Amino acid sequence: MQKLRLTMNEVCHFLSVQRDKLNKMVKDDPTFPRPIKEGSTRQSAVYFDHNELIEWWEVKKQTRYS
Repeated sequence: MQKLRLTMNEVCHFLSVQRDKLNKMVKDDPTFPRPIKEGSTRQSAVYFDHNELIEWWEVKKQTRYS
């Protein structure tokens, strides 16, 4: 069973990127899935939705030759 939400470290591993690259993708790519913050404090955990990441990747693959 696949996890529904992934931590930043898991997303880095999943996409084979470093944390600074992931942060740049979130900041600079409007199509990249937005992180979901678990609480309201600065220390609250941040997660990404697994399905949104898969959808983003599929669209990215389809548009690579356009």
